[in-house]
Amino acid sequence: MKRVPDFLTLSRGVIAVAIFSLGFVGKSALEAVILLTMIGWTTDIFDGRLARKYNKPPTWVGEQEFTFDMMMVFSALCYLTMADYVNLWLTLPYVMVAAACIAYFRSKSVTMSFAFPVVALPLIVATSAAPRAALLYGLWIIAMLLLDWPRFRGVVREFIANARRLRRRT
Repeated sequence: MKRVPDFLTLSRGVIAVAIFSLGFVGKSALEAVILLTMIGWTTDIFDGRLARKYNKPPTWVGEQEFTFDMMMVFSALCYLTMADYVNLWLTLPYVMVAAACIAYFRSKSVTMSFAFPVVALPLIVATSAAPRAALLYGLWIIAMLLLDWPRFRGVVREFIANARRLRRRT
């Protein structure tokens, strides 16, 4: 049972590859991408909960958890671009600027700042292209916020604290 958190974290890597691969299918895969996204972010919520429950020290996989999260974010952007929901000529500069800023600042807050709009993008696209999936995703978001509100507040506080440290550093 103590390996379950690591398996949940690793599953996001598998889900990210699946989401990216659905870019080759195109627009008809949007509902599947939304479903996979919900599953992936659900594993994100539960891997941490289980690791804390088992009082499990971080393994290599646990230490890479944020990397797996960013793989999910990037795969969604790749899918949306490959399926022509987002213009390639908007995606490329965004990714290049994000990569340069992330490499320069080496800050989780900077990474999260670039990731946040991309995390919202599948829901925004689904609102018009797959309304049923968007409704399900919106309900899932509300349910997860209710289930894990203290953790969400903690993530927001961590982001703000890191942003303040970064501001003092520059």
